[in-house]
Amino acid sequence: MSAFLKTASCGLVNSAALPGSEQSPTRFVAFFAVFFAVFFAVLFAAFFAASHRNVMPIFPPRSPYSGRLSHTLAALGLSAAALLPAAFAQAAPAPIPDNAPSFTAGPDDVMRVLPAQLLPALQVNCHGVKIAAPAWRAQLDASAALLVNLNQVTVPEKQAVLPMALLCPAPSPLAAAWSRAAEQASNLVKLDFPGAPEQVTGASFIGPKGGRVLIVNRSAQAVRVNLGTWVSKTARLDQYTEPGAAAQPPKVEHLRRALGTQDAQGILLPPMSLSVVG
Repeated sequence: MSAFLKTASCGLVNSAALPGSEQSPTRFVAFFAVFFAVFFAVLFAAFFAASHRNVMPIFPPRSPYSGRLSHTLAALGLSAAALLPAAFAQAAPAPIPDNAPSFTAGPDDVMRVLPAQLLPALQVNCHGVKIAAPAWRAQLDASAALLVNLNQVTVPEKQAVLPMALLCPAPSPLAAAWSRAAEQASNLVKLDFPGAPEQVTGASFIGPKGGRVLIVNRSAQAVRVNLGTWVSKTARLDQYTEPGAAAQPPKVEHLRRALGTQDAQGILLPPMSLSVVG
């Protein structure tokens, strides 16, 4: 019996320390509860076996029901021991299906000169401006409209900047995204994604140190875009997505990470998102 108890206790300790499990107070309470249940169940089962061999147990049964009780406790203890690994192991999260269609950036378009007033106009002084954050849809629409305006031989001054009303209050995700895309650029090339929804638009901002790509996805579906040689393999992704419905006040979500193996089939653009890669 001592060997069995030693084996059972080792199994309990190993189960409580399974990889990925959280060592919270609740799990420790559950561990000790199940441990003592198994211990006493095995003890009663041993006493019951001894009584049937005409061997005097350490504690003689006090009533005719003790035999049934030992049967019940033994069964419960063995069941608990069998289920213990499942109770303490942390279930692996179910894989999220990714059915997003993939599109490749098309051939080179005409290179345009980036207007000099674009970057300074993003540095808006929002000190003392107390207004509600503009709707995320309006910010994406303004970004898409600016991409169209910049794809001209000569860009009128008023069409070369984002509306000031969309850049406050600070910090503005719109200003952050556009500043990162254009801060080292002197030229711009509009990017096409053949087959993609028309709400997916983008451009490559090119400078002496390389290029960065800004993409707007105003559609209701997630898509992947393969940028090929438009960005380096060591590029960084800054992605801004629609605020969650439960967020109060609404706050645009910002993801920042390096490109990796998960982008081999294309960079995932969530619905209603603004992304900068470079």
